[in-house]
Amino acid sequence: MLYDVHCHIQETPASYGVIKSQDNIRYCVQATNYVDWKDVVELKRRFGDKVIPAFGIHPWFVEKIESGDIPPYWKDDLRRLIKEHGGIVGECGLDKVARNRESNQVYPFEPQIGLLKEHLRLACELNVPVSLHCVRAFGALADVLRDGQERKTLPPHIMLHSYSGSADMLRQMFCRGELGGRIYVSFSQFVNGRNVEKSKQCIQAVPEDRILVESDLHDAAAASEALDSVIGLVSQARGWSADEARERLADNSRRFFLRHGQS
Repeated sequence: MLYDVHCHIQETPASYGVIKSQDNIRYCVQATNYVDWKDVVELKRRFGDKVIPAFGIHPWFVEKIESGDIPPYWKDDLRRLIKEHGGIVGECGLDKVARNRESNQVYPFEPQIGLLKEHLRLACELNVPVSLHCVRAFGALADVLRDGQERKTLPPHIMLHSYSGSADMLRQMFCRGELGGRIYVSFSQFVNGRNVEKSKQCIQAVPEDRILVESDLHDAAAASEALDSVIGLVSQARGWSADEARERLADNSRRFFLRHGQS
């Protein structure tokens, strides 16, 4: 069984027909905005155990909380959905680069930090993993995680999805000490295929039992090929055969989700 630990296939209903035919893939479907949580719920209802739902608010939508487009009771709804449907918290995180398409302004950063802390506290309360987006904000992310560690408000497992930082950051900030015991690092062809040599160095910097793979795609029809590509990248970086890589990655995925009963 392969795990696509981070995808957005709720955004392309036309591709749903292939989900049943992909008998060897489980999809962790990541909501990004309050309005698409219902779509993830529908996928879970329709495809059962083939879907692991994830509910969260992406940093690109932080302004919708401040404007009231996302209601103030969003945390209550997120808590209820995970209790009713299982799953994890995500996608949430930090982004210092992306711009609002309407204003062309970079999304405000300080509110993102507050929003991320709320997601982490919820995941800790519910004892479920979290999937994190981070673009050029790894120092700030490390600070947030260290603060959560001191306050004992971190969830059991934390995924750095489509990791785009350096290998040194992994060794120095994320894959060491007590925090390193919670961290998993996921790679995708979509992001990590852009710089193969850098990505290989990052894969080598992650403990072999903490590597995950994902498609990070919106189209279920393209997920299988995308997973094959990134598994090939992991195989090359670690010196594993394709079969060994698949087995190890499946074990890692089960371990990441296992803490809250997703096996």
